Amino acid sequence: MILPEYIEKPLIDLWYKYRNEEFTKIPPLAVKQIHNDSIVFIGINPSLSENEKNRLENSSIKIEFYDNHNSEKLHKYFNKFEEIANTLNVNWAHLDLLYVRETNQKIVEEITSSEKGLNFIYEQLLISKNIIDKIIELSNPLVFVVNNTLARKFLGKDKFNNRDVWIGYDFIWDEQIGTYRYKNIPFFFSSMLTGQRALDKGSFERLVWQIRRTLKKHECTTTVTSNG
Repeated sequence: MILPEYIEKPLIDLWYKYRNEEFTKIPPLAVKQIHNDSIVFIGINPSLSENEKNRLENSSIKIEFYDNHNSEKLHKYFNKFEEIANTLNVNWAHLDLLYVRETNQKIVEEITSSEKGLNFIYEQLLISKNIIDKIIELSNPLVFVVNNTLARKFLGKDKFNNRDVWIGYDFIWDEQIGTYRYKNIPFFFSSMLTGQRALDKGSFERLVWQIRRTLKKHECTTTVTSNG
């Protein structure tokens, strides 16, 4: 699934709408492609190095795209995604819910403290909701792994009594696989896989085991359905 056709215009329009705000001084960044039949990892937003900040600050509003699978060197953030995919012998893809570039997640959260900032974040999430629904419809994702607590919140996992609704997905617990589903696709909720707050080795191994078990169960169910 090629993303630019779905998000390029909405993102440029959004950045232009808030063009006088501090949080739009850096143009948006998004992944270019979601491969079919993949484990899709969901994060919160792309990081921003000092060099990139100097290059991009106050530049024209033009969205940039990156392709993990065609880059010469994979950023260390994605190494665990590739490790899981290689261990399970499947494809992987990655999607951030937000397109604003910022390494410090606290700053991302602080944007929501003003009404304009709150709307800016929410409108990005609506774009991502459309993308996730399109991925489910068109790309046959194997599972989703949400590896960020703020991303979990934005998806609507922690909503309660009309609070923290955001994207507002209704996740259904599946006792057979020990995780949640949305539109029958398994969703695993995890903390970061890299960095200081990353999963410990045991928790990481259990996550891989659970994904493997879920994929095998899905494969068996598909085989039974096909033969039935």
